[in-house]
Amino acid sequence: MLGAASSKLGSNQEIADLAQALGVSLGSKFNIDDLRYEKVIIMTDADVDGAHIASLLMTFFFTQMRPLIDKGHLYLACPPLYRLTQGAKRLYVADDTEKAKWLAKGIGGKGKIDVQRFKGLGEMDAKDLKDTTMDPATRRLIRVSLHDDEPGETEDLVERLMGKKPEMRFQFIQENARFVEELDV
Repeated sequence: MLGAASSKLGSNQEIADLAQALGVSLGSKFNIDDLRYEKVIIMTDADVDGAHIASLLMTFFFTQMRPLIDKGHLYLACPPLYRLTQGAKRLYVADDTEKAKWLAKGIGGKGKIDVQRFKGLGEMDAKDLKDTTMDPATRRLIRVSLHDDEPGETEDLVERLMGKKPEMRFQFIQENARFVEELDV
């Protein structure tokens, strides 16, 4: 078990509410047949903090509800980072590269292209949120899946990166990070 002990997880009100909403129990008591929904979607802000929260949630689902991932029920929402508006035309883009591409060629409206960067999901108006993350016809989702080359490989990696031992995390970073000589922040 990673991080918190099982008893602590079970007594956490947010975790208990989540399990109740999904209709399932945690850990060894988890039964995929009890799941109330076809898709469980993690939706966080499109920034570093959002990515960190998503990684913690994926770790939770991996350790406590693994069949949810194995059976293809866990997804990540892909909210846009920008909204581009030119006249009556509106376009949502995921990142700086996509933004630059559309700024260079235009989006088909008249006048200057207005660029709005979303600092978070809470900054979007209802139409933006519906069009980009809530509407099944227009949202973008990534299905979370596991591809173990060797049995236990994912469990080992999750334990090294998300477990209680910071030295294992530090070792992984030292072995796998590509360091930049000069960084101007």
